[in-house]
Amino acid sequence: MFEIRGTVQDYAWGNTQGIQQIVGLPVDGTPAAEYWLGAHPKAPSRTPESTLLEHVTAHPEHLGETARSTYGDRLPFLLKILSARTALSIQAHPTLDQARAGFERENAQGISVDAPHRNYKDAWHKPEMMYALTPFDALCGFRPPHAIKATFERLDTASGNPFLARVIQTLDGPDPLQTTLSTILTEPGYGELADQLARLTYEPVAANHPSLEGSAHDPVTTLKRVNTDFPTDPGALVALMLNMLTLNPGEAIALNAGILHAYLGGLGIEIMASSDNVLRGGLTSKHIDIEELTAVVTFEPTEPDCVDGGEGQWLTGATDDFKLMPLTRTDTTVELGGPAIALCVEGTYALSTQAGDSAILKTGESVFVPATDGNLNVRGDGKLFIASV
Repeated sequence: MFEIRGTVQDYAWGNTQGIQQIVGLPVDGTPAAEYWLGAHPKAPSRTPESTLLEHVTAHPEHLGETARSTYGDRLPFLLKILSARTALSIQAHPTLDQARAGFERENAQGISVDAPHRNYKDAWHKPEMMYALTPFDALCGFRPPHAIKATFERLDTASGNPFLARVIQTLDGPDPLQTTLSTILTEPGYGELADQLARLTYEPVAANHPSLEGSAHDPVTTLKRVNTDFPTDPGALVALMLNMLTLNPGEAIALNAGILHAYLGGLGIEIMASSDNVLRGGLTSKHIDIEELTAVVTFEPTEPDCVDGGEGQWLTGATDDFKLMPLTRTDTTVELGGPAIALCVEGTYALSTQAGDSAILKTGESVFVPATDGNLNVRGDGKLFIASV
């Protein structure tokens, strides 16, 4: 077991406090969007000697035989603190087969791995899970077409814009979700329409109105919020097509490949397969590829996959690449069965392993626990996260 330090990603949507307060960075107005803990080549964590990527490359036995037999000599998960001030991009992630095919295709085309217009940065899928530390707003999966249609009909009543009639018509036709998404994101005029609609005032509707189905807040409120952050971006209209939910602290959702989503704001712990493959459709200054996005998206109504689990229990997503255990006040032994990362976001914890290693973790500190160290004894009070395979 040894100390690791994460890498900060200062994306523009990041908050100016949150990650800074946890890991001890200056609160000086600089955004910190993500804090990466793992061995991904883009931003591997630092160890006392080198990086975690270099360490697991030199010591693959620290990954454990079970993980190595499935994922090769790589750490299969990536742990993050995520702090969003504004919306993240409308996005989806590929399946493992899609990622491998896309990575090979772009390699054959001679596109540099770090090229801004590259879609597939590696050959891995990116299922993920988000655990809320503060109230956390997210868009996740398509609402039913009739609910989306009811929302656009309300907008049509208020504005009378002919572009809305086109969208309402597609929602009554074949492949309503795919056709509507493609119409909004590829045909001209929908960014300007989002601006117009965001300026209007709308009559409130009853709680059982179909336009509210799948949304914790009135979708027109979400439209106004997203348009404020990204004016003249048609992605604000795509937001109306997605389930909107607010995670309370301690609640989590899992997202599998193909689920169209966007985080809107909040502070949370994110764990995922170790990949950086993101297909974007809007609400971003980064590369957008609508054709590739629609190739990986699952076009069917999907309710958010809310993950249940109490204190000291493993939270899991749709794949075996990762699991996450949140702990508060505890004196317990955690059975690992593979490599792990422990991150303290509040308080102080004493850790020890079967191999005889020990460490004291305070707020913002983290350690890597090799699979060869055995189970982890944990004692302390605050908020600790353990990530493993």
